[in-house]
Amino acid sequence: MEQVEQNKSVFLNTSLIATIGVLAAAVFWGTSFGVAKESMLYTGVLMFLAIRFCCTLLVIFPLVSKKLNKQVWLQLAPTGGILSIIYLAETYGLKHTTASNAAFLISLFIIFTPAVDALLNRHKLAVTDLFAGCIAIAGVWLLVGDSLNTVTFNIGNILILIAALGRAAFVVTTKKKMNQQHCDPMVATFIQLSVVTVVCISLLVFTVPVEQFIIPSAPEFWLYIGYLVIFCTLFAFYFQNYGVKHTSPTQVSFLLGLEPVFGGLFAHWWLGERFEQLQWVGAGLIVLAAMFISVKPKCKFFAKTKKPI
Repeated sequence: MEQVEQNKSVFLNTSLIATIGVLAAAVFWGTSFGVAKESMLYTGVLMFLAIRFCCTLLVIFPLVSKKLNKQVWLQLAPTGGILSIIYLAETYGLKHTTASNAAFLISLFIIFTPAVDALLNRHKLAVTDLFAGCIAIAGVWLLVGDSLNTVTFNIGNILILIAALGRAAFVVTTKKKMNQQHCDPMVATFIQLSVVTVVCISLLVFTVPVEQFIIPSAPEFWLYIGYLVIFCTLFAFYFQNYGVKHTSPTQVSFLLGLEPVFGGLFAHWWLGERFEQLQWVGAGLIVLAAMFISVKPKCKFFAKTKKPI
């Protein structure tokens, strides 16, 4: 009996740590938009990405060096190509829109994921996903619009939407690849970020004049990079995986769905960004749609099984 109580206590403690860890990951990912935007005041987009991911790889490499092999590289390298598109679109988009808008718009990948999954794996889209999509579209309309009748999609917002669609494709293809080739998540992360780093350095060398290769010396910049590497990459990815293992996927999705909320609040506090009333309503609808997809209510009206096309 005492052993049972002890095991129960350990389970509750592990579950609590997982919940707090995943919530912290959502906070860090939310703040990353504001921190990245500040970092790019010191250098260009490609140099920022190259520095960020070179530093990340240096930290991860000792943890995965003995687990790398050619077969895993070949299997997961294509997903790194998708991740490169995501980071380039997201970072250039962030340069041309607010951190708040970026945080809320990027969360649409939760809505896009079921649609991409249905397209790639050839099954019908559930009614719940269509319903959440309608809510999200209304939210985007209010978030980026000047009024109920006017919507202005600037290049920044468009690039963030492309990044959100890319995230959806990345999630689906990575899951498919990792099912085919069993792989440590940290190894997968290292391979994917290696491809991103090579792409960013290549673009930097071939598209940016040498005189514009600015490696910032400001201590603030390196503090931002350290924060992004340690907390927004290593810590966040670790606790996302830890949470999936020790809590339910629904709970993890629900907690990570709060990322744009923390992103908006942080941008409001850190960068002084402001939302109009309609924008707050739009942001709330996007979060609501993301939560709806994450929880997947099992009422009779919405419950639909996936059928092959």
